[in-house]
Amino acid sequence: MGLFGKKNKSDNALDQADQLMNKGLTGMLMKGFIPKEQRDRMNQSLASAKNAQLAEAGGLPITATGIVISITDTGKLVNFDPIVILVLQVTEQEGTQYQKSMETLVSKMQIPRPGDRVGLGQHPANPAELIYMGLLSS
Repeated sequence: MGLFGKKNKSDNALDQADQLMNKGLTGMLMKGFIPKEQRDRMNQSLASAKNAQLAEAGGLPITATGIVISITDTGKLVNFDPIVILVLQVTEQEGTQYQKSMETLVSKMQIPRPGDRVGLGQHPANPAELIYMGLLSS
């Protein structure tokens, strides 16, 4: 908690939220009072937010593009940004095309619409999975 010690200002807010939810005394309290399904949803939202932050920082190259076929709001928010379900027509760099559905965090300032092109990158922990990188300019 850092009540009397130095606070590390360089820590990311998402990392701090992960620490509070899953480690130490607060993590034990979370496990005691919040059902596992809810904790899993919160951890999934945190993972989506971390991936979006990594993608926004330019830490991942774009490995595929997608055309938005449909978008559905899940009703979940992270920092007032919505988590949505995107149905995409994906085209990989080799030319392979397929349809993919993904639940991802999008910026409320740049919510994709059907017909928009989006960038997709490889998930750092699971290279077989793609993550949303944001809207691409036409």
